[in-house]
Amino acid sequence: MGSWLTDTRLKWILGVSLVLNIFLIAAAIGAGFVVKRNLRDFQRPLAMQKAWRDATAGTTDAERHHIYAITKAAVLTGEADMLKARALRSQARDLTGKTPFDAAQMAIVSEQARNAENDARGKIENALILNTKELSVRERAFVLGTLLRPSGRYDRFIQDRPQPPVAQPSPNKQP
Repeated sequence: MGSWLTDTRLKWILGVSLVLNIFLIAAAIGAGFVVKRNLRDFQRPLAMQKAWRDATAGTTDAERHHIYAITKAAVLTGEADMLKARALRSQARDLTGKTPFDAAQMAIVSEQARNAENDARGKIENALILNTKELSVRERAFVLGTLLRPSGRYDRFIQDRPQPPVAQPSPNKQP
């Protein structure tokens, strides 16, 4: 009976194994919740790729290239404004680290960045609309229906918003 595996050691090994397995199962469940919660952020680009495939199914390479060229030309019209917006967002990030924090300056820079992004978005949409006259009806429906749909980047915050609290009636005290 000179074996190193005694009843006590076996119980310790099984206990440690049980604790590790429970930890791994909990980690897998937690990872599943995190992935499920953040899956919405990954579905949007996949939906765009699917929409592009569906819209260009049955088209020739020349037609797909034509849609791509028009889209790229439109996006390039807003490039300067987007670069300005990125620079302003970087400036806003730098302002957050300064002491004392200047909320007014931060609001001004943020507003300027938002205006630059809106200017770029407007230029891109206008260029797409003006350039779609060269496309067929099917191609035009894809460009205007898919590429110009409204942004849903803040929708998840609206969907997860808790209901406002209901005011509780206060008991009236009678004298």
